[in-house]
Amino acid sequence: MDIPEEAAHYWRRSKEHSRTLMAEKRRRRNLSRSAHRAAYITGYAPFNEIAPGLADLMYDEWKTNPLTMVPYPDAPAVLKSVTAAGLPVGIVSNTGWSIDAGYAATGLDAFIQTFVLSCDLGIAKPDPEPFLLACERLGVSPERTLMVGNNRLADSGSICVGCHCLILPPVPPGATRGLRAVAHMAGIAWAE
Repeated sequence: MDIPEEAAHYWRRSKEHSRTLMAEKRRRRNLSRSAHRAAYITGYAPFNEIAPGLADLMYDEWKTNPLTMVPYPDAPAVLKSVTAAGLPVGIVSNTGWSIDAGYAATGLDAFIQTFVLSCDLGIAKPDPEPFLLACERLGVSPERTLMVGNNRLADSGSICVGCHCLILPPVPPGATRGLRAVAHMAGIAWAE
């Protein structure tokens, strides 16, 4: 077996191993940083057969490294437009690590007023609490808030608290996300 073939073999084994984890365990992984790490290290366990500690390295360097976060091409322009119009922006995310560091690595944190992360709350979307907390921190009422999401199930919690909700379709990495619709819906000029 050559190296790319062997790497693909271990990656497939890792994915199969992760699928065998109970659904409840996967759902709970974003409720704390330690649960997130444990869930992924367990999923990456087959890589430890190549070299002890490789599962931990995969988690640290691939899964949670801020430099691996690449913004969609339309994100900077939309964030600039929205904040230039005086509208506050918050991130509500089901995550088990500090995604705010990823935003900082790209400079996009300058446009974000608050991060509400499930791993810090111990509560995940679609529970209403993360959405309500974000609105409170931003000083806006849910009825005057647009939640832009990518998961119709998790992000539906925003509708339950009175927010408007725009679910964007999935796109491949590097593709335009469709965020221009946010500027259009907010009635603000698009900053190219």
